[in-house]
Amino acid sequence: MERSGKQVSINKVNKILHVSPDTSKRYLSYFEKTYLIHLISRYGTTNEMILSPKKIFACDLGIKYLFVGERDLGSYFENYIYMNIRNSRDIFYLYQNRIEIDFITSDKILIESKYYSEMNEKQKKLFESYPAEKRILVNGIQELHKIDEIIA
Repeated sequence: MERSGKQVSINKVNKILHVSPDTSKRYLSYFEKTYLIHLISRYGTTNEMILSPKKIFACDLGIKYLFVGERDLGSYFENYIYMNIRNSRDIFYLYQNRIEIDFITSDKILIESKYYSEMNEKQKKLFESYPAEKRILVNGIQELHKIDEIIA
């Protein structure tokens, strides 16, 4: 739950838990099949989608709150946006040159969530220059209406 909104790799999980990569993969699969977590792939070539770390999201923010409390409200915000758009499009995360954009949909809509903060310069450059059909920056609760058109 603490890793919600972040990339999670099988190798990192097996080192933390002191289990084999197969066991780590199986645990993540169990958590996903029982709707505790959602995993999204990196946007890119087939190899990038398969081999890159997945980004993890909690299926229930109440359960996340039980484990994490009020730490990192930005991850709650990103998770909330994911939960709202996940059924309307195929969703991936964009990662290029060590810079991440929170979401890119199959129809090339870029979505970046910021909980009352700003993108750094490198992130802003990628967000503005990436060939996308549309770009949506959601910077706080008052701007959640921006994702309504994606849901529709």
